[in-house]
Amino acid sequence: MPSSRRVRFSYDLHSEGQLVDGVFMDLALERGLPEFGVDGWPTSGAGLEAVGEPLMRFATGRHQAVIVEHGGALLNLALGSAHVQVTVAAESREQVETELAALRELFPAPDPTARNEVPVTFWTYTPQGPHPSWRPIAVPAWSEIEANYAESTRAELGRLMQDFKPAHGGQLLLWHGEAGTGKTFALRSLAWEWRSWCQFHYIVDPDAFFGAHADYLMSVLLQAPGRVFVSSLRFGGISHVAFENDETGEDEESDEKAWRVLVLEDTGELLSADARVAAGQGLSRFLNVVDGLIGQGLRVLVLVTTNEEIRRLHPAVARPGRCAANIEFRPLSPAESASWLGRHGLPDGAVSGAWTLASLYAQLEGRDPSEVSLVGFAPG
Repeated sequence: MPSSRRVRFSYDLHSEGQLVDGVFMDLALERGLPEFGVDGWPTSGAGLEAVGEPLMRFATGRHQAVIVEHGGALLNLALGSAHVQVTVAAESREQVETELAALRELFPAPDPTARNEVPVTFWTYTPQGPHPSWRPIAVPAWSEIEANYAESTRAELGRLMQDFKPAHGGQLLLWHGEAGTGKTFALRSLAWEWRSWCQFHYIVDPDAFFGAHADYLMSVLLQAPGRVFVSSLRFGGISHVAFENDETGEDEESDEKAWRVLVLEDTGELLSADARVAAGQGLSRFLNVVDGLIGQGLRVLVLVTTNEEIRRLHPAVARPGRCAANIEFRPLSPAESASWLGRHGLPDGAVSGAWTLASLYAQLEGRDPSEVSLVGFAPG
């Protein structure tokens, strides 16, 4: 039975898409619905038509949102970027759980083995606080790309791809080497090879992640084993991150899928020898995430890629015991480069010097690998 309105609900619209959220909350309060539930997951579903006739619909580009009434419950669904976000308001907790379970059936998670895709969470810090977005990434199997790497790099990556088991200590994975040696390709392959036991979270703005906004770092980190991120809400100028128990029936020790990998690409300036001077507390926060007090008990691996030479990294970062893996990405030797070109149908004539993977692909595409133009820079 709807109760009399004893509070006035106000909602700040930071974008047109939040209009649906505001209307949904107003309707739920007007009807006096006491129970709310939120959830979100990657999905292969492409449209919201199957949920029923909407009370309100909002669509822009590839994103759409609807409010639907179902059996006395109110459903707020948003679909975009291969991810569905759901809020349910109902009379009882049981009805909320029933509606969420039905929606999970209606919007099934994608099968990564069908298209060699892995859902990745991308984090950014916005004026409204930490914001996640989801996107499926096409990923190659390690067997498809291992021949792209120098022998020493290939051996180390192979052990990481296939034999690595996370432990409570040494939760830093450090990949370093000159630009063009295939670190991003290997990162995508790692997401595929580890898909059965961990999720990948890409930090788009590492400077903000380790900077002044402590809520950013903690929002991403505080997903203890057995809990999954489901929603980010903001009321009254305060950002709230909601989590929900992962009802897998497994205890924390046996739930191998609870691990997450935080990816920080091209983050050499954070880890350089003068990082304490250049980045303030960024290095200290980073080390605490890896194996300090903040990181204790969290099933989190931090993967850092950098073009910086290893000798220029801060010794506290690169020291033995802190890194679970410390891999140098080297260019292919002359013999390896010639063999690579031959396998791709090009004459494997004399190759002078070591070649990066980017240079080899440039040669394969008919471009001169020595002609490199940097956007925004005039030739010296």
